[in-house]
Amino acid sequence: MARPSRRRRQELTAGGTPAAGRPAPARTPSSPTPSRYRTQRVKVPRPWWQSPWAWGSAITVVVVAVIVVFIVVANRPAATSSAASNANQPVPASVLAAVTGVSSSVSDTIGAGGVSNPLEPVSGSPSALTGPTGHPELFYLGAEYCPYCAAERWSVVIALSRFGTFSNLAETTSSSSDEYPNTHTFSFYGASYSSSYLDFASLETADRSGNALQTPTTAQQTLINTYDTSPYSSQNGGIPFMDLANSFIVSGTAVPPASLQGMTWEQIAATLTDTQSPVAQAIIGNANWLTAGICKVNGGQPASVCGSTAITSLESQLGSS
Repeated sequence: MARPSRRRRQELTAGGTPAAGRPAPARTPSSPTPSRYRTQRVKVPRPWWQSPWAWGSAITVVVVAVIVVFIVVANRPAATSSAASNANQPVPASVLAAVTGVSSSVSDTIGAGGVSNPLEPVSGSPSALTGPTGHPELFYLGAEYCPYCAAERWSVVIALSRFGTFSNLAETTSSSSDEYPNTHTFSFYGASYSSSYLDFASLETADRSGNALQTPTTAQQTLINTYDTSPYSSQNGGIPFMDLANSFIVSGTAVPPASLQGMTWEQIAATLTDTQSPVAQAIIGNANWLTAGICKVNGGQPASVCGSTAITSLESQLGSS
């Protein structure tokens, strides 16, 4: 799937000058006011606030007040900016438990979830992609601003959690100015992953505002140049992109970002126990395909994962590289 174009929103402003009201015509007395009703100038005591000393005191009070306000504002904690409020935060325990603990019964019931096989076999006989521990490696390329990456990460976290453990996983949203704005998701930036069956290398190239985060190594750039292109991808360098052990390529996502619009992390996580939820079917179905691919390249370990009904069925449908 091609990298989505970022939308440039224009704000329309309209202004106008309200019609000025017409002053009411002055009333003219029909006859002179009788003497007994005429106002009479009389000498009265000057109010206190008109005395010279009062004005000096008032100025002093104003100056002191300004100084006090300045001191209070200067020492007040800075208000949270929009950028700070959008900063990545640790995933709440309830959400993490839901997304890393999808039950095998729900997974088996959903199966493919109506999702077509997203794993494209790599042609030829390339060298296996392995990680630092010598296990097959899943390489992920994405960006925090990308709504398609946002949708795909839900499935990636579910699938990888079946083989290992994430640390420092953060929650974030996709760009507010792209299509499917503010899609709730996770970020792999700053996270780590440990597993006895799989290595995981992630690359978030930019944050949700488009600022650069990570750059690929020479080896990773070679993978991108080789496989993140036709016939595996519709666009050179498209995201999200994954290379599973140089055996399968995943380009784009099988989870529609539109289906997650308006949902919080908690609401999305809550669907993952509902086998009838279209959101759960897409996310878990996609995760099951990824799981089947991992089982195919790592020798079917662990058996508790790779031996499940849904995974064995999907693995049998995968092509070979």
